[in-house]
Amino acid sequence: MENVPFAVASNLIHRLASADFLEFGKHYDVTEELEELKNTIESINAKLLDADDKQDQDDGVRVWIRRFKKVLHAADDSLDELAIQFRRDKLGAAEGKEVDKVLLSISSSNQLPLYTEMPDKIKEIRESFDGVVEDMDKLNLSPGSLVKQTNSEWRETCSFVLESDIIGRDDSKKEIISLLRQPHENRKVSVIAIVGLGGLGKTTLAQFVYNDLEVQNLFEMQMWVSVSDNFDVKTILKKILESITDGQRQDQSLENLQKELRKSLSGKKYLLVLDDIWNDSHDKWAKLRKYLMCGAQDSKILVTTRSESVAKAMTASPSYPLKGLTDEASWTLLKSIAFEDDFKGVNQNLESMGKEIAKKCKGVPLAVKTLGGLLRRQNEESEWENVILGDVWKLCEEQNSIMPILKLSYRNLSREMRQCFAYCSLYPKDSRIQKDELIQLWMAQGYLKCSTEKQYMEDVGNQFVKMFLMNSFFQDAGSEYGVIISFKMHDLMHDLAMLVAGNDYCYLDSKAVKVEGRPMHVSLESDETIHLLKSLDLSRLRTLILPFSLGEEEFSVANFKYLRVLRISSFSFFKLSDSFGKLKHLRYLDITDCYSLNGMPVGLGKLCSLQFLSTFVVGDSQEIKCGTLNELKDLNLIRGKLRIQPLDRVREVALESQDVNLKEKKLLQSLTLDWWLYGDFCNSDSLQLLENLQPHHNLKRLEVNHYPGVLFPNWLSLLTNVVHIRLYKLSKCRCLPPLERLPSLKSLDILFLHELEYIYLCEDGFAVTVFPSLESLTLEGCRKFRGWRRRGDDINDSHNLSLPLSFPHLSRLEASKCTQLTCMPTFPNVKDLKWYKCGEEPLIGTLNTTCSADSSSSAAPLSMLKKLNISDPMNLPKGWMQNLTSLESLFIRSESETLEVFETGFKDDTNCLPSLRQISFYYSRNLEALPDWICNLSLLQRMSIVRCRNLASLPEGMSRLTNLKIFEVYRSPLLLKECRTETSDVSRQIAHIPQIILTDW
Repeated sequence: MENVPFAVASNLIHRLASADFLEFGKHYDVTEELEELKNTIESINAKLLDADDKQDQDDGVRVWIRRFKKVLHAADDSLDELAIQFRRDKLGAAEGKEVDKVLLSISSSNQLPLYTEMPDKIKEIRESFDGVVEDMDKLNLSPGSLVKQTNSEWRETCSFVLESDIIGRDDSKKEIISLLRQPHENRKVSVIAIVGLGGLGKTTLAQFVYNDLEVQNLFEMQMWVSVSDNFDVKTILKKILESITDGQRQDQSLENLQKELRKSLSGKKYLLVLDDIWNDSHDKWAKLRKYLMCGAQDSKILVTTRSESVAKAMTASPSYPLKGLTDEASWTLLKSIAFEDDFKGVNQNLESMGKEIAKKCKGVPLAVKTLGGLLRRQNEESEWENVILGDVWKLCEEQNSIMPILKLSYRNLSREMRQCFAYCSLYPKDSRIQKDELIQLWMAQGYLKCSTEKQYMEDVGNQFVKMFLMNSFFQDAGSEYGVIISFKMHDLMHDLAMLVAGNDYCYLDSKAVKVEGRPMHVSLESDETIHLLKSLDLSRLRTLILPFSLGEEEFSVANFKYLRVLRISSFSFFKLSDSFGKLKHLRYLDITDCYSLNGMPVGLGKLCSLQFLSTFVVGDSQEIKCGTLNELKDLNLIRGKLRIQPLDRVREVALESQDVNLKEKKLLQSLTLDWWLYGDFCNSDSLQLLENLQPHHNLKRLEVNHYPGVLFPNWLSLLTNVVHIRLYKLSKCRCLPPLERLPSLKSLDILFLHELEYIYLCEDGFAVTVFPSLESLTLEGCRKFRGWRRRGDDINDSHNLSLPLSFPHLSRLEASKCTQLTCMPTFPNVKDLKWYKCGEEPLIGTLNTTCSADSSSSAAPLSMLKKLNISDPMNLPKGWMQNLTSLESLFIRSESETLEVFETGFKDDTNCLPSLRQISFYYSRNLEALPDWICNLSLLQRMSIVRCRNLASLPEGMSRLTNLKIFEVYRSPLLLKECRTETSDVSRQIAHIPQIILTDW
């Protein structure tokens, strides 16, 4: 197939109608010519949907699409050059420079068209489409009707996230867990294979099992690796270690990898999931298996594969053949997606047709989900009847695949979404795709356009992602704070993306030997294929994503002058710095491994179309090749995230940073400012530098690390849209400006500000509500921090604010190692509280809180608390625990031999902490015995003891804890010894507990 440039055409039409091009048209007297060009492209764009649908059956249409793409992209590049130069001239005029009436070359011949020649140039671009229009008319293509996209309300907790929404797999889950529990006398590590067709739900079932609490308690360690068709032993070992450490690893030798893996797995009962295996070579499996045999007895490897021969090659015993869903379960799944759990619109006819469609899917969940998305909120019976009567079922039979169903869903996408989906083929199979990154790549290519002036392109991208998720093009979404941040593609959907992408998009893995066709977008897996770049067409490439570890191969990225997207290592970036200005079309620049980069090139500021710059590396101003911070001055289209580092290198603050102009970058969402503290720096200079780096008030996230100044600029109080603030190791900062009136602030982290004494409150009257949106607050390692105060408060009276204040919505509070903390707003509604080595005054003040005007709840203080992590001893008042009626998890770190602060509570009330399910004692080195009161916690289900080196006994009443399911002991040598001695009292006391975990490490 040929990929149809829907989004490029739509974006060009949109740009030609934009205010910038209208101004350009007036300035050069080409308004009429631009309008004619727009009309020509619109006439072609109207018939692209029909062309895309017909190209499978008509070679002539496919050839026409190829010709149209060539003309369209040439026009897009030429017009982009005009727009770039016009923008540069405007910036020059704003600075008082003389604007030349001559434009830079817009053709490969390097001729400079004069001002008077501009109408002819635009006409030439328009006429380049004449042949395309003539051939289009001969093909009898029809104008495509707009694809109807259901804009249903989005719920972040949809079925693709929740395991509870998995339908029809409960029995299979129980059977797999039963197999995992079975001992295997002849092998320490045995293999179980889930075998089934593509789209049948093997991966989903494995995830269902992997995340089950019973399975998590069965194994000491769990690892998940997506393998796919590249069964490379070294790569798999690396991924296993990444799964253990939860982070990416640098390239290592096979010898070092296997040593580290043996160290991690040795003697531990583990579960390893190897997802989507295609390798049926026993020899390759044998090479991997020898490194995995060091686990404890009854460790398991769970494999998912489409092939029984793969299961046999891996000596799986047993093999679990996964069956399709029942017709009833298929209908339940289809109905839940198509009607979004609102079954009022399901009349008898729709139900009858729905059951027939579900039955035709033959139990394949991906097919059911895809058609469910296609029919979402379609209450017209004709829409359902079209699916039943369509030829898609015959094609599925002929191809023995559900690909025709997936294609049907693809054809229901809008023009722009089709091209956005094709772009996803640049990611490798089974990879986790970061949502923000993908949206930024779409934006850089011009695939997204806003329907209103108030709308942001990020909003359009987010809506596309939601639609892809709702229609099962994406799945397995990961979220943070209730917001989708990543997802994956089913391998069949990835196959579809590669199919519709044609040769325009090319992912080169380590096995690639040549480049097919003339791709415009290229992503390389490793430096083993870097030599293939020499075969690319320089005039076509728009995306170049290079591997993290690029070798010494010589090539000039600067020759790809029409690049919109470039991801490159710092080493390679440094080599092209001399010719960087040639990449004037660049929208997205991501430099990996920036810590080894000496600075940004002079001329970066000329890239006035740049939208995404992941990191700006400050160079030494004495280096000729390095640009200063002022290179950022005119890059006002930058959006998303920006990190500036290391700010220590700024030698002359006034000269190097006075024109950074961050205040004009209104699209910037996240800003990180880093000092690395490797040089002397004057405090007054550091304050001025930070003043010069004031961002626009639209900023959503701010992070400042290692700032060496004593004072923090007052602009921090002006960030009215900021949601997250993180201040880390501001080693000399003594006070912070008022933050309590920031209306959008949800998360505030103040970490290791060793000299911080106060955070000031506003002086202009007393606000009734402070921190109106704050949900999470972390205070850690601020050893001199006393709390919040107004400048007029008596500095000697640090125990009280001049007006009682309270956090109205704070649900999470972590205060750790802030020993002087005495004065802060109360936190009566907190649900998750850590209070470690801090003064007890704020805690007592909260316990004494009465319902106030700024509180949204009338409940007793701390009655909503579910998780408490607390250190002992503290002088808390008698009865302090009586309000903790919702507490479910209690973590105690004690410095004393007993736990007196808790003892008194249970003496007065034997029903204290009625909801507690989990208790943990950790790093309590002086604790010798657990108190008797824990035996009153009748609902307790889990007890953990971690690094309590002197603890050797348990209370006699342990047998009363009949609901206790899990008992864990980690690195507590005396108690571990008692637990392992069959005749000991401790061993007798824990004999009734189903799950006992004893660990020396």
